[in-house]
Amino acid sequence: MEGIEQLDTMISFRDGGSGLSRELQRAATRAHGSRAERNILTAFRDISAMCEQFSLPKTISDIAKQVYKRSDEEKLLRGKPMEAVVAACIFIACRQAHVPRSFREICKLTQVSKKTLGQCYKALEQAFNLTPGASANSNHNANTTTGAEDLLSRYCNHLDLPANVQPICRDIIRKARELGIADGRSPVSIAGGAIYFTAHLLAKQRLAKDISMVAGVSEGTIRLVYRLYYAEREKLVDKKWIEEGKAALDRLPIESAR
Repeated sequence: MEGIEQLDTMISFRDGGSGLSRELQRAATRAHGSRAERNILTAFRDISAMCEQFSLPKTISDIAKQVYKRSDEEKLLRGKPMEAVVAACIFIACRQAHVPRSFREICKLTQVSKKTLGQCYKALEQAFNLTPGASANSNHNANTTTGAEDLLSRYCNHLDLPANVQPICRDIIRKARELGIADGRSPVSIAGGAIYFTAHLLAKQRLAKDISMVAGVSEGTIRLVYRLYYAEREKLVDKKWIEEGKAALDRLPIESAR
């Protein structure tokens, strides 16, 4: 039974005057306290192990533990599986430290379903009013959604792309957002498709297969976003880039845009 550790034991005061009731109550209180401590220690160990497995810095682990401890003290996620609460705390910690990870990545790391992770995250977000860069004790209102731009640095590093790709890719994503291109697509899909578009534009080609592996989405999704960008290439590509010799529209693969 999920959340069975949250069940309480009640000791009756009627013991015939033997004093046994008071002794049992004291024992139950001690047991409850030690059980709560064990649960927190277990959660802390899980957080440390998962952050280490995901190559996340100790800062992330510390913030996640802080968020978990507060959620446990305030009983914000009573009855939810511990692994789901841990996953939500890691997800929040990544955003607080400006090291964003997508829902998909956290789900894959923790083996928690996207639905359950979303429920836990939403509850914690509403309770703490968390903002990126703030601690778990902060009380500010802000949108903590991870944008496609936030994912570029990590994806480009994994793909071994030169530094000049990121700023141009970021500008293309922002321009596409202004024009309503690829609206409704996830940040992960947009980042992957934009990198595919920009890499070819700058003669730094990367295979859709390689980008899909880094972003965690299918090749078809990468190509779909690329097709949307390709159709509006004249609007997305700054003429200055072409004049400076950085970019060339004829480098964009036509076959992927069919």
